[in-house]
Amino acid sequence: MATGNNSNRCSVCNKAAGVRQLAIKFDDEVVKSHDELLDQVQKLEGSNYLSSDLFSQIEQWKKTAIEKIERAAEKAHHELTKLIDKKRTEITKQLQSITKDIRLVREEENFLENDIDQLKQVINKIKQQLGKLIQKDKTQTIIIENNQIDWNRLIYIREIEDEWSIEEQRIIREKQSK
Repeated sequence: MATGNNSNRCSVCNKAAGVRQLAIKFDDEVVKSHDELLDQVQKLEGSNYLSSDLFSQIEQWKKTAIEKIERAAEKAHHELTKLIDKKRTEITKQLQSITKDIRLVREEENFLENDIDQLKQVINKIKQQLGKLIQKDKTQTIIIENNQIDWNRLIYIREIEDEWSIEEQRIIREKQSK
């Protein structure tokens, strides 16, 4: 039992009155919460539970981006085919026109030096147009222009810290420095 001097002391452990209740409260409220939180964190260490949704979002973004790139490439193929066909048609028309002129000169057997020079110039012009059309450097120029995409900025991950986390870190640092 407690005596006069020790009236505020526990008769069992001889500690100040209320310490046992505070120890129970500490165990129930602080230690139990800490242990539960630690258990949850340990369960997450071996799994991607938290990030699985984020990984799914990244995979969906990847799928969507690939689909958009494929559509853009198909559009570029179509536009290039149209451009080549247009240029080829123009050259064919010019060639048909000069073919008529050549046949006419041959049928009439009216070979004038001036006509020969003029027909050679037209043929050379058509050759140059054809050379530009089939020149490989043209297609490389088109592709190089599309390499301006900054692939590292299309998607990226950054951490967002909440205010509580920042304040918590400050308190922990203050306690550690004491």
